[in-house]
Amino acid sequence: MLRTTITCTLALFLISPAHAQPAQGVPGDLKNFVTQFVAATNTGDKARQRVFFYPKSLACITPENKDYYDAMASHTGDPIPPNYHFSVMPVNQGNLNALESMGQRWPVKPTQELHIDYQQGDDVGGYVVYLIQENGRWFYDYPCATDAAIKDYRANAAANEAALAHYKDLATQIKNPLRSELLSLLQAHKTATATDRYHAATGQDYKTAMYVMNALKTEAR
Repeated sequence: MLRTTITCTLALFLISPAHAQPAQGVPGDLKNFVTQFVAATNTGDKARQRVFFYPKSLACITPENKDYYDAMASHTGDPIPPNYHFSVMPVNQGNLNALESMGQRWPVKPTQELHIDYQQGDDVGGYVVYLIQENGRWFYDYPCATDAAIKDYRANAAANEAALAHYKDLATQIKNPLRSELLSLLQAHKTATATDRYHAATGQDYKTAMYVMNALKTEAR
């Protein structure tokens, strides 16, 4: 088992349908975009988060499919710590192809790929944000889900919810002293070590151990 936990999140905020408020973008240099993006991510300010989205990405979100986008927003990673660093590179076509194979499409193809990376203790993580610059403003070019992707999500939603509830239940069943030991490891950002320890103590497979530690991490915060 790797001694680090890697989280690469295609960032998505919980946002409302497109007609609620016009998109604005972020003026200035890219550092200004990143600073504001990190602050909005960490505070969970929905009105502030909406500023980043490209108008044609927002237009894909409607009252009829908002359940899908809300669910995707709930999968975002941990808060971004102050020691993050960012880099910008040309769009990786392989990454775009992978997302398209999962039922995602771009109203307008992104022009750059922003990576925000960080490390806390043994845990490393990051966000990938696809960018468009237009009229001196930076926008988050989020892919829109195809009808097939939304249909597939809804078909599996109940099973996925049941699985997450199962992992949460397993987390609540952990007793001391193991519980205190695992919480201390998670608070020290040693997720992989905590996963190994839970696996060794319970005999659960690594996939289960990882999901249970994710559930327990909420308490560790």
